[in-house]
Amino acid sequence: MKPKNACISLCFCAAGVVVLGGCHESASAGAATTTSAPVIDNSQAINSITYARCSRENACNDIGSDKKYATFDACVKELGHDTGITLRVDKCPQGVLADRLDGCLNDIRTERCGNPIDTIERIASCRKGMLCKGQL
Repeated sequence: MKPKNACISLCFCAAGVVVLGGCHESASAGAATTTSAPVIDNSQAINSITYARCSRENACNDIGSDKKYATFDACVKELGHDTGITLRVDKCPQGVLADRLDGCLNDIRTERCGNPIDTIERIASCRKGMLCKGQL
């Protein structure tokens, strides 16, 4: 995938997170309103984190011949596998909290290039216990 296409894909993923961030449940008129934290599907969260990590790798000049990843697609394949292991449905059965995912994505984007993200668990806000609903 070309960096431009990856950026477009990441924007669509981010837009989905923003749209879902406005969801809430409410009781009937006159009754107390209940708001629950929006939950993101595991595969969508895995894709969002993967693309954020690979976009960071690209910005840090770690993608290309003789680099950490030969291509953006190679980065997506490897990091998607890593992230998928951490956030797969059997380890995170109730899904991923949207607001926590936003924090994780922001922390990935702002992590300095000199600090390698060799595993998603290295960033505190991206750990399974922080992201998965019912894990806190």
